[in-house]
Amino acid sequence: MRFAWLILLAIAFIPGCAFIDSTLTLEHVPVMEKRATSPLPVFLSRVNDRRPDPTRIGCKKNGMGSETADLFLDVPLTNWIGGVMNEEFKRAGLTLVGSDDRSAVRVEVDLLDFFIEPDVGMTFDIWAVVHAEITVRFPNGTGFARRFAALSNESSILPTDGSYTDQMEHSMRMWVHQVVSEIVALISTRNTARSEEVLFCWRAGL
Repeated sequence: MRFAWLILLAIAFIPGCAFIDSTLTLEHVPVMEKRATSPLPVFLSRVNDRRPDPTRIGCKKNGMGSETADLFLDVPLTNWIGGVMNEEFKRAGLTLVGSDDRSAVRVEVDLLDFFIEPDVGMTFDIWAVVHAEITVRFPNGTGFARRFAALSNESSILPTDGSYTDQMEHSMRMWVHQVVSEIVALISTRNTARSEEVLFCWRAGL
């Protein structure tokens, strides 16, 4: 009987929310702790949105699995990601400088995917993915690139805007921790015994 009431509640609730676009506000809880052993100048030179559809960050679906509404972000996505990365750079121990500092290591972000959507079955499995290519350019002209992705999901009987927000924030925390950790390792171990080990996953010669 209880399960039947849940089904009736879902039927009553889903039409009222799954067909209405939503604008989400994402919050970021910092994840980095100091990793750099000395001040290292860094400049985030660009965050470029290369997603197939840069107009939205997700979609809603009805009980049949068809897209019925869109999810938007309340601020420009590139600005939000740039702010998150600069905050985590500082927490990791890196020194942020301006574009005119020629000694700075320049970091570029090419966003390939940033999307939330439910996979409909017995429940709604909410999936969130963050995928981007990171390029690190050193003052001597050498450059290295690597792609990073984070994917997370959680089941929900009745997905709400809060469910979508929580899952996207979780995926972003996973992604940025991985990215900033590897950037710090790349910068910190340049010309050291660990350099070859760290560079193994990066594409060089840019």
